Amino acid sequence: MNIKTLISEEQLQKRIKNLAKEIKEYYKDKTDTIHAVCVLKGAIHFFTDLVKHIDLNVEYSFIHVSSYSGTESTGKIRVKSWIDEPIEKKYVLVIDDILDTGLTLSYILGYLKRYNPADLKVATLLRKQGRNPAVSADFVGFDIEDKFVIGYGLDFDEKFRNIPYIGYLE
Repeated sequence: MNIKTLISEEQLQKRIKNLAKEIKEYYKDKTDTIHAVCVLKGAIHFFTDLVKHIDLNVEYSFIHVSSYSGTESTGKIRVKSWIDEPIEKKYVLVIDDILDTGLTLSYILGYLKRYNPADLKVATLLRKQGRNPAVSADFVGFDIEDKFVIGYGLDFDEKFRNIPYIGYLE
């Protein structure tokens, strides 16, 4: 398999630092603490690198959901684990790997709203162009063309997550 680089490790790290500044700027007059929710498994590397650079107190939660099989969304969302901390009246930032159809994220946001957070925002590393997702992201790392991407947490049948850059299979 030939993996082509779409976004290098250096580009990722530079953009993540700038994204953290954008997030800090948004929250600076609202709160000094945010509750960051990582959407597992794909967002784990992005989540880890991003929260290290957000100059606020950051509480962590993790949600494990999936809707993909191979390169296609199944259209069915499987919840494997859910947040274990209360988020009522908290400033919640959901951190996801990629905004494609938006169905999984829409499902997550719908459920989180039931917990009555003070604010609910989304940061995504990647947003596919040419799509009409069910939800939008408030903070976006990169807009990319409509390709199936791997690396930096994103997988193809659980493989390639540990590649330190974003690539695609040629």
